[in-house]
This record gives sequence, C-alpha cells and structure tokens, in this order.
Amino acid sequence: MIITFIILAGSTVLLSLPVNVLVIKNYHDNQVLFQKRVDAGFTFTTLIQHSVHKTPVYEHYRINSKGEIIIQSSSFQDLGWGVPSTFDFDFKFQNNMMVIENINIPIDFLPFRVSYIAEPYLILDDGRKIDLTKIVDNYERIDIYVERISHIAYWIRGEVDAFPKESQKR
Repeated sequence: MIITFIILAGSTVLLSLPVNVLVIKNYHDNQVLFQKRVDAGFTFTTLIQHSVHKTPVYEHYRINSKGEIIIQSSSFQDLGWGVPSTFDFDFKFQNNMMVIENINIPIDFLPFRVSYIAEPYLILDDGRKIDLTKIVDNYERIDIYVERISHIAYWIRGEVDAFPKESQKR
C-alpha cells in the first residue's frame, strides 16, 4: 500500500513538471502548424531574401531552459537599406557573411510575416529547411512561441507537424 502511494505520488509530481513546447501557428486562421516538445538548446533559423539587396538574411534563435526564445545572431551579406549598420553586439565576417553575434535577447514570441518576394524559409534544429510559401499564403503571418506546460497536458495535446517531410535538409 505504501509503495503504491509512493509510486502514485511520484508519478503525479513527474507528470506535473513543465516541459517546453515549441508552437508555430498561422496567425490568420489560428491553425497550429507545428507543436513539439523541445529541450533547452533547441535552435531554429529564419531565412529571407532581402527585398532590396536580393541577398540572404539569417536570424538565429535558441530556446533556453526557461522556455524563452533567445535571439542569438543575425547574418547578412550587404549593408544598406533595411539592414543594421550600427550595433552594440559582437561582429565578424564568416563564410562571406557579416555576422552579428551574442545578441542574447529573450523574446516572448516571434511574429514572422511571409512574403513570397522574400522567399522565406524556416530551418529547424533537425535540419529541415521549410519553404513557408508552400504552407502560408502571401502576406500572412506565423507566430512562433514556446509554451511551458505540464507533461500530462503535453501528452493530452500531442504533437503537430504540418510541414512537409520532404523539406530540404541543410
């Protein structure tokens, strides 16, 4: 009887512990496109073609143990319209890109406007490069955020992955 109580109490405690769940929703229709448990250190990247320069712009993000999205760095090829020219973060040249590093700013969520002109991609930690123009209509927005929910809520809710499995690998 005591062993059963200990097992039940332990299970209850474990099931109530929070987990980080990365959620990506279409803002327009509130459709969940992606919902998956992620560990601290999970990374993702947004990639667009700059509308003026027609060169790639990468924004790199990481999830921390508190479930915050941390802006880590930005990489781009050209200075000028719409790209930073002054900043208070570390800067270097790497692989023909200008890289701003150690930004380390937490954000609650990332609103990301999908413009077919910008050829937007989302690159997940598992290496999938997702062409967002195949998922979201032009000028719609996706919201990327992390929810901290209990294990039991996570199991009940489950995972969602509406992104094509044949997405390109990096």
